[in-house]
Amino acid sequence: MKTEILSQEKNVVEAVARFTAEEVGKAVESTYGKISKQANIKGFRKGKIPRRTLELYFPKSSVYAETVENIVPDAIDKMIEEYELKLIEEPEVRPGVLKEGEPYEVTVKFEVTPEVNLPDLAEVEAEKTIFEATEQMLEDQVARIVESRSEVVPTYEERPVTKEDYVSVKYDTFVTHEDGSETKAEEGLKTEIFLGSATIRPEVADAIVGKKPGDSVSVELPIEGAEAKQDKAVKSRYEIELLGIMKKNTPELTDEFVAELTQSRQKSVAEFKEEVRKQLQAAAERQSLESLRDSAVNRIAELAEVELPESLIKRQKDSIRAQQAERIKRENNMTMEELFEKSGMDKEGYDNELETAARNIVRRALVLEAIADANDIEWTPEELTQEIASVARNAGVDPKKLEEYIYGDRGRLFEMAEKIRNRKTVDFIVTAVKVAEVPEKKQAEAAEQVEKEAE
Repeated sequence: MKTEILSQEKNVVEAVARFTAEEVGKAVESTYGKISKQANIKGFRKGKIPRRTLELYFPKSSVYAETVENIVPDAIDKMIEEYELKLIEEPEVRPGVLKEGEPYEVTVKFEVTPEVNLPDLAEVEAEKTIFEATEQMLEDQVARIVESRSEVVPTYEERPVTKEDYVSVKYDTFVTHEDGSETKAEEGLKTEIFLGSATIRPEVADAIVGKKPGDSVSVELPIEGAEAKQDKAVKSRYEIELLGIMKKNTPELTDEFVAELTQSRQKSVAEFKEEVRKQLQAAAERQSLESLRDSAVNRIAELAEVELPESLIKRQKDSIRAQQAERIKRENNMTMEELFEKSGMDKEGYDNELETAARNIVRRALVLEAIADANDIEWTPEELTQEIASVARNAGVDPKKLEEYIYGDRGRLFEMAEKIRNRKTVDFIVTAVKVAEVPEKKQAEAAEQVEKEAE
């Protein structure tokens, strides 16, 4: 078998594999041999059935079709290996008509990774934003940690409730349906509410503010989305009884509190603050490095010359759309169509944003792959084992079982391997480009200026 590239336009390669008449004959005989081993014909042992007898039972057309199925995959594999093709889609196969005693050829169209013209990495300048852990950040973080140990306790005060209060309430829930009927959904539930919270429904806060312990209020809220369609419900009514006014007791930051909080890892307020400072500084350094990584990859992607395949863009758009639809269903229990209807989102604008996001992702992926190929960056089995162990540790599962699962799924194995390779490639990039350090404030001012110019 000989192969030849017929044409190459952009990222589409068309090639042909040609078989001699002798090769076709051997392939047909091999097919008859396989049939002989599988056929059950009275008077003959499997594997010993003469060809002429087989021809009585099996039409030549079906034998030739099976022969094509046997030889074409090997031909495709040879073309991929011989011309070092990196496919982004399943190849389009145009098989010819096979006849015994005659040459045969099959034409295959491959959609491959497009050529990427990379800039000289040593001449690329990337920005590294220098984030710092300020004293204000330290005080805020310490305050959040201390507040997380707060307790909400009763005050037994008999006064009107204000918006700054915590309250304890008991409530029943009723659902009104489209036909006017009402059903009790919940009864005797108790909870504590901070009326000043940004997440509380304003209708609930407005109904309770000004009331006293022992008072009751009624609040009606509309039911929308999937729940409304499923239960034919139009509104919920909450009958709320105000049990009492609460107050939040926040502990005092003392050496004793620190020792209890940290299980004596730090024994004083000063030691505790120093540890928090170190954590904030480490987080700031990670953020600075991440800003460099993003800046370097984005800058190289901007400078690289590559024609993006529409098939990859479509696939990426479909993937993003599916992930977003799944998240919206999980978090809001509604479909994308219901979200568009409820929020008034512009479908065309959404699709344009999706197109832009998909193009950026595809461009970055192609650039990273080209850099990895150019610099012989590959993942190793040891790195894959470490990655699986890390994922297993974070998920709280058995590493061996996760490894068996991933190695049994080629898609997931490839995805994890590519993740490792991309990470190593970005690590390589940040050592190759020029780095310009930018203070956080200047970076924010520059971004603000860009926004003003865009307006």
